Amino acid sequence: MISDFQPAQRVLRRPYRPIGRALLGAASAACIGWALVGGVGATTTPTAAVTMVVRPGDTVWSIAESHSGGGDVRDEVAQILSANHLSSPVIQVGETLVIPSD
Repeated sequence: MISDFQPAQRVLRRPYRPIGRALLGAASAACIGWALVGGVGATTTPTAAVTMVVRPGDTVWSIAESHSGGGDVRDEVAQILSANHLSSPVIQVGETLVIPSD
């Protein structure tokens, strides 16, 4: 009697290579570190800043206008609000503000 039965063939697996996993981990860590340091979505930060005390009649707009240097006052207002962590342009007399300058 002839049988069609074939003995099972042995499946050879590649040897375990921890180096590939280590390189993948290192590359992932480098990308994450780069993103956290500021490579992704980085914004320009002012190189210097001036502080000033708010006087009667001062508004964020008037302060921004006097420090805009001919640029867009709206951008300067946004920078002042951001630098001082203000959620609105309401300021008080005697308050000290950081005025970013480029």
